[in-house]
Amino acid sequence: MKKILLGALPFLCMFFIITFIHKAKPIQHMREHAITAQHGLLTLPAHGDRDIFSIKGQWHFTPNQFYYFRDNTRPLYAPLPGRLSETSLKTEFGYASYGLRIVGLNPNKVYVLQLNHILSSCTIVINGIDRAGQGQPGVSAQTEIPGKTISMASFKPLKNGTADIVVNISNFHNRYGGTDQSIILGSADILNESFVFNLLFYNITATVLLLFSMFFIMLYLNYKKMPYILWFAFAAITISIRISVFYPHILAYIWLTMPWKFYFILRYSSMPLAALFFTIFINKIFNIQYVWIYRSIIAICLSSTAFIAIAPTLLVSRYLYMQQTLIFIAAIYDAIIIIRALFKRKKSAVWIAMVLGILAGFALYDTLVSQWVISGKLLLQEGAIISIIIAVIMSIDNYATSIHQIEQLVEEQKRIQNALRRFFPNQLLMFLQKNNITEINTGDSSELSMTVLSIDIRSFTSMSEQLEPDEVFILLNKYFALVAPIIRKYGGVIMKFLGDGFTALFSKNPDAAVACGIEIQKKLQEENIRLGNLPAIRAGIGIDTGKILLGVIGNDSRLDSVVISNTCYTAEELQAATKVYSNTIIISESIFKSLQYPENFHIRCIQESPVIDTAEQTVIYEVYDCDAPDTQDKKQKTASYIEKALKKIKEKNYATAQTYIAKSLEIFPEDPLALHYQKVIRETIYNL
Repeated sequence: MKKILLGALPFLCMFFIITFIHKAKPIQHMREHAITAQHGLLTLPAHGDRDIFSIKGQWHFTPNQFYYFRDNTRPLYAPLPGRLSETSLKTEFGYASYGLRIVGLNPNKVYVLQLNHILSSCTIVINGIDRAGQGQPGVSAQTEIPGKTISMASFKPLKNGTADIVVNISNFHNRYGGTDQSIILGSADILNESFVFNLLFYNITATVLLLFSMFFIMLYLNYKKMPYILWFAFAAITISIRISVFYPHILAYIWLTMPWKFYFILRYSSMPLAALFFTIFINKIFNIQYVWIYRSIIAICLSSTAFIAIAPTLLVSRYLYMQQTLIFIAAIYDAIIIIRALFKRKKSAVWIAMVLGILAGFALYDTLVSQWVISGKLLLQEGAIISIIIAVIMSIDNYATSIHQIEQLVEEQKRIQNALRRFFPNQLLMFLQKNNITEINTGDSSELSMTVLSIDIRSFTSMSEQLEPDEVFILLNKYFALVAPIIRKYGGVIMKFLGDGFTALFSKNPDAAVACGIEIQKKLQEENIRLGNLPAIRAGIGIDTGKILLGVIGNDSRLDSVVISNTCYTAEELQAATKVYSNTIIISESIFKSLQYPENFHIRCIQESPVIDTAEQTVIYEVYDCDAPDTQDKKQKTASYIEKALKKIKEKNYATAQTYIAKSLEIFPEDPLALHYQKVIRETIYNL
């Protein structure tokens, strides 16, 4: 805990400094008054320098005209703040003039009229002089240039304490025209100072977020065991960009010539990108996901971002609600994952739950503001700052924990190296349900359902008699160097090296063991391991599945593993049977019935009953995937004849069985299996 607090201290100090500065801004000490205009007239009460006014109400309204204070021929009124569709225009698209006369001003004082972001552009005219604006109002989409900032119009009232305000507004690029935020009037010194302060505050905030992001990107590059840190950094960068393109529009003042289209893309794409990065962050940190929902959210976020970048701005703004819906869908999905993580007691779940709760609350508020349900300033960036601070502390906690775990693992590795000298192979820990090799003791045992693969080199005894002792081991080591990695590849573990063969265990489904046997045979055919003039190594493989008893025997100075099971014996017998039937891989009936995807293999039955009277009925199968394609094709064509012949043998109808074997040999005269049964049937008929 001490490491966490020390690591988080610099970030907490930044947070408290920013909070202190925010609380100390000039506007916090002002007296704000809500005041309403009636029929284009606003009368101010007596006021001082510390008083500011939030103006709402009815303004004079002149549609399809600029620079009109009012239309004397037919007086019209419209609310401001308000939408163009709430006026006589009855549509969100068009242009008009709003007029307001303010009385009760101090003629010796300089005022500022602050008009927040207009959708899409405006100019402010006070007492006949253009004072400020956002973009350039126009009479069509071609002549209009949308604005990127707020408007701060400084003016001095007339000698009689009045001021005539005209606001020219046009909208041809956004789904709404007008503004939903109050118009602020107050002392020029106070409001200008407050605005400069806001620029400084949000600039510092965006910079701090970028520094956080760079810190975590560097952290990821140096320690890639925590990949979620990278996506957290991307989310922080996105929030930093969002801060710079919303009030007070820092980026617009830094890059004065920035194209409005690019500015628009940055504003709107920050939402789907934030949802994208945060959802990936949640997935990476908890490793919990509903695959199709997760992939769908990722795809929709990317598609939404591409749509924002490519589609016309008017079309994008019209479908803003769909993007906001996407945010809430992603938030709901993230919430479900976090709830699952909380139930599973996943590390950092509480931290992330706090982050999501804060972001969801602020996102809901911003949605209501953007849909004009309520009036106010967009605050998601403020919520994001708080969330980032929480996530920073969480990440430092995880990083400190990871460092501590690394220290523990180094010590653990030393103990494992010592333990490995008396026990091998390492993989048996999982089978014996041990967490660490140092926990292994004599008498440890476990009953498991396993697949057993037995392999043996053909004619190895006669080969070894023709080699020098060192050559025998050279040949065996080449063989095991080829085969052992294939066993590991398919999740197997070699239990015993038995001279020229071994037994391997597979805990996965039998498909893995069969696929492993096929690859071993193919590799042996490709590599042709041999010494001198001796033939290349060939092997027989038998595979069975069932219950085994795995245990540890030995003493304190020497331990060994042992498997006691009829399954191992059966696998060895099947491996020996490959010599009888002249094939490479034989599997048991248990394996055949347990295969999840038998259609992935070439399999044929080679024994349904004992050919000569015995007490035990046995069904075994040949896997011939490692044969040449032509041989595979012939075996597949004759499989039905072989199967029918085996059934007739089982019924002791040897004459009919002989007929089917003959048909099989017509197609595949060299088939060792058919030739074997032809010989056996003849001998059986002869002895009857």
